[in-house]
Amino acid sequence: MNCSEARRLQALLGAVLRELRRGANASAAAAEPGAGGDASLYILLIMIFYGCLAGGLILAYTRSRKLESKHDPYHLYIERDWGRGGPGQAAEEQRPL
Repeated sequence: MNCSEARRLQALLGAVLRELRRGANASAAAAEPGAGGDASLYILLIMIFYGCLAGGLILAYTRSRKLESKHDPYHLYIERDWGRGGPGQAAEEQRPL
C-alpha cells in the first residue's frame, strides 16, 4: 500500500463522515418540537373520541336500567305468578279437593 492510496482512502472516509454528519443534522432539524405537534394532536383527538364513546355507552346503560321499574306490569306478573314456585303450583292451590 503506497501513500497515495492511503490519502485517497482517508479523503473518501472523511467525505463519508461529513455526509453522515450533514444527514444527522438534517434529521435533527426535522425532529423539532413543532414537527411532532400534529401527531400529539391526532392522539389527543382519538382519546377524546373514545372517551366520549365510552361515556355515551355508560350513560345509555344507566338510563336503560332506570327505565326498568319495579312497578312495571311485566315485573309484577313475574313476581306474582312465578314467585311462589311456578305457574303450576298456583293453579293446584285454587282447585277444590
